[in-house]
Amino acid sequence: MHAAIDVIIRRNHIHNCTRGIWLDWQAQGTRVTGNLFHHNCLPDDFTDCEKAYNSVGEDLFIEVSHGPTLVDHNLMLSDRSLKLATQGVALVHNLICGSLVSVGIGTDNGAPIIPSPRYTPYHVHHGTQIAGFMTILHGDMKFYNNIFIQKKIRSCMKALSELMESDGNMWDNCNMITGTSPYDEYPTFEQWKKNFEGYCGMGSDVGDLYYEHLPVWASGNCYFNGARPWKKESDAFSDTENTVSISLEQKDDGWYLHTNLYDFLPENRDGIISTETLGIAFEPEQKYENPDGSPIIFNQDFSGEHRDVLTCAGPFINKESASRKVF
Repeated sequence: MHAAIDVIIRRNHIHNCTRGIWLDWQAQGTRVTGNLFHHNCLPDDFTDCEKAYNSVGEDLFIEVSHGPTLVDHNLMLSDRSLKLATQGVALVHNLICGSLVSVGIGTDNGAPIIPSPRYTPYHVHHGTQIAGFMTILHGDMKFYNNIFIQKKIRSCMKALSELMESDGNMWDNCNMITGTSPYDEYPTFEQWKKNFEGYCGMGSDVGDLYYEHLPVWASGNCYFNGARPWKKESDAFSDTENTVSISLEQKDDGWYLHTNLYDFLPENRDGIISTETLGIAFEPEQKYENPDGSPIIFNQDFSGEHRDVLTCAGPFINKESASRKVF
């Protein structure tokens, strides 16, 4: 979908695709919420890495957009969960078992010599009128109360990852490590803001401050099975002792999640996230809010259960909620 302005993609079961959802350009005010994604990657029987080079697949691809794009309360269970050649995305209360790929790349047109950044439109708030054009600086990402679980990396995916990384692919690095660590070199808001203290206009020292990556925010996230947190995330919970198992079962009446996650997940350590928490997307200066401009309070889980003032990370409030039919 191009220019999915104020579109809500809710309660879908998307599986066995080589790419679940692709939001390309102008995903401004777009919300992806309460969806079940799985097996949206190359199938188990693929072996030829060269032929798979341009068709790897993932649950959600967001490309060259300024946001605000909101991704919340989704189950993302494929080898690769998110392809993020973009900026201005908030991820809240998701269960993410796949990797984040294309962080910091994929936003140029590929000219061999001259820089070729793609200038993407952004719009007036909750409207289709164009407010301006700007290239992608990357960053402006927000990760709140998500669960990251590293899946066992298939040998074929590992080989493909090594091939694409060695080739220096400008579109896809095929990272296979789950977690927010691809943003390790991105600044916190405080670090980024410090660049602009004092006079920085004409006549000041020449620098890259206007072209550096935008900041990242992360809080309340949990990491299992070797998933790696952003190194600047101060309150990340990383379980390095226990092994979390997770699988789906299709029964006559629907799909069910099986996991021992809730034997190890910390309870009641996280606060309620809201539109106020998330602030604004940098370029359009727009809040992560409903299409009518009203605020969002993330006080219900995937199953519709109400969250207390203190809650846990991920899409479910507890083991009982997670054990219900998910689709």
